[in-house]
Amino acid sequence: MKIVHLADLHLGYRSYNKLDENGFNLRELDVIEAFREALRLINDIKPDLIIIAGDVFHKPRPSNLTLFQTIHRFHVFRNHCKAPIVIVSGNHESVKSLESGNVLSILEKTIENLFVIDGTIKELEFKELQTLFVGVPYNALPELKNKALIPDKNYKYNILSMHCSYDSIKCPELSKHSIEELIDSERINGSEWDYVALGHYHKYTELEENIYYSGAIERTSSNVWQEAKDPKGFIEYNLETKKTKFHELQTPRQVFDIKKIDADTLTAEEITLKIDDEIAKIKDFENSIVRITLDNIDPLAIRNLDYKKIREYRKKAVHFMVNFIKKDVDLTFDKEGNPVEKRKNLHESLDEELKVFELAQGLSQEKFDKLAKDYLKEAAL
Repeated sequence: MKIVHLADLHLGYRSYNKLDENGFNLRELDVIEAFREALRLINDIKPDLIIIAGDVFHKPRPSNLTLFQTIHRFHVFRNHCKAPIVIVSGNHESVKSLESGNVLSILEKTIENLFVIDGTIKELEFKELQTLFVGVPYNALPELKNKALIPDKNYKYNILSMHCSYDSIKCPELSKHSIEELIDSERINGSEWDYVALGHYHKYTELEENIYYSGAIERTSSNVWQEAKDPKGFIEYNLETKKTKFHELQTPRQVFDIKKIDADTLTAEEITLKIDDEIAKIKDFENSIVRITLDNIDPLAIRNLDYKKIREYRKKAVHFMVNFIKKDVDLTFDKEGNPVEKRKNLHESLDEELKVFELAQGLSQEKFDKLAKDYLKEAAL
C-alpha cells in the first residue's frame, strides 16, 4: 500500500509586492504552481491514500484567486486520481471563533472523497484499505494531555497524522525555538504506528524510521533565507516495504543567501564591485530571491555605496536586499534572520556619527565635536 504525505502548502502566501502582468503577486502564483506540480507527480505515483498534514492555506481567509485555484486544481486532479485525501488542519487555518468556520470545510464539500479533521482528534476508517487513520489537528493538541494515542491492531495499517512541533535532535529549530509544547515519541506511542505524518516544520526530515516531516512545497516561512538550500517536495511511503522516497519539486523559486562578504578595509567602490561579482554568478538573477550580507563594514563606506546600482538590482530581481553589519556592533536578529543592531542611545549614536562626519577643510574637529555634544546635553535638560 502506497501513501503520499505532504504538508505546509501555504496556498495564498504573498511577499515582496512584485506583480505579474495581470496584477497578481508573484509569490502567490509561485505557491500555486508548486501545488500544481505536486499534484501532477502524485497522479503519476497512483497512491492508495493522500495525507496533507496541515497549513493548506497561509491564512484562515485566503484570497478568491487562491481559493478558486485550489478547488480547480483538486478537480482536475480528481479526473485522474480517486485516492482518498485526508487533511489535518494546521495553525494557519485555525480560527479564534467557531462561528467563523474553517475554510477547509469548503474543500470537503466540493472535492470528492476528501476528508478534513479539524477541532478535535478524530479517527477515520478506510475498510477497503484495512487502515485506521487518526488525525490530530493543531488546535486539538491540548487533548493529548488526557488522551492516549494507541494503534488498533484489528487493522492491517495504523496511520497517525499531526500538525505539531516535535522534540527531536533531528529538528533543532523546533526544539530550541518553538512557542508550542513539544510532542515526543513516547507521548504518541510513535514506534507502534505504521506511519506518522507530521506537518509544521518546513524541512523534509526523517525523525524515526516511521515518523517524518514532509517539509513544505515552497519557501514560505518567515525566514526564507534559512530555507534557501532546502529541497521542497513531498514523501511517497510504502507501508509494506517500509521504503521512503522524497519527491523534490522543480518549480519552487530559487533563493540565494550569499555568503558574508568581509568588507573590512574595503572602499565603497571595492564593495560595489564585490556585489557585482556575486550577482554575475547567479544565472537567473531576474527570477531569483537574493540576499547579500556585508560584514565589518565602515559607516562611511555605507554612505558612499552606489545606491543607484543597488536600486536597479532591486527592480530586476523578484527580491534583492543588502544587509549591513557594521564594525564593532552588537547584533540581535529579527524573525526573518536578518541582523539588527542593538539600539543605541542618542549619545552613543552621536559619538558614532562624529567619527565619520567630514568637516570642511580648516575647521577644528575637536571644537566641532565638543559643540555638538554640548548642544545635545542642553537639549536633554
